[in-house]
Amino acid sequence: MKFAGADGSAPAVPGQCERHRGGYRRRASGYPSAQAATPDPRTHDLSTPAPATPPRRVRTPAPAVRDLALQIAQRLDEKQAKDIVVLDVSGPLVIADYFVVATVTSTRQGQALAKELDLEHKALRGRRKRNAGGMETEESNWVLLDFDEVVVHLFLPEARAYYALEDLWADVPRLPFTPQARTETGRTEVRQPTLDGFGAFQPDDPTRSAD
Repeated sequence: MKFAGADGSAPAVPGQCERHRGGYRRRASGYPSAQAATPDPRTHDLSTPAPATPPRRVRTPAPAVRDLALQIAQRLDEKQAKDIVVLDVSGPLVIADYFVVATVTSTRQGQALAKELDLEHKALRGRRKRNAGGMETEESNWVLLDFDEVVVHLFLPEARAYYALEDLWADVPRLPFTPQARTETGRTEVRQPTLDGFGAFQPDDPTRSAD
């Protein structure tokens, strides 16, 4: 003989029904009812703190990558780039470890430096840049080279002030880099007689004996 619930539904099966107003109602087997899953605020301690978030793992750039960033900075300094800064962005970023930022006086200078760095990087590490920007545009004020762990930014003065990468990444460490000291040597010009007449400017030749 089969027995039905108070509402005429299918017979009760253990684990699939619960008592409801003197009868039974079906629920999904093995799952508690929504009412049973809701904690009772009278007995549940709402002041229990949430589980602590594990500390973020800090990446440390490889010494070879650090040396590469400083070598690029030194090379830019040798080629008359100005205000060179090396930013350690390995903490907040996962796509790069260092930004090398410098100012150039013209788009042509920036593009020439970028091409030279690219060729030197290929000779040193066997591969060229991953990405680049501003290499083909004559009016570009920002040339970018992406060497995986090291990204080089070459700005014209007004573009560097506008984008202000140093302010954007003001909280990251900087690698110490000191530009080479340069001494300005001027050439002495003296007036000597020439075929074009007296008074033309000619460079002074110290090896030339006086007549």
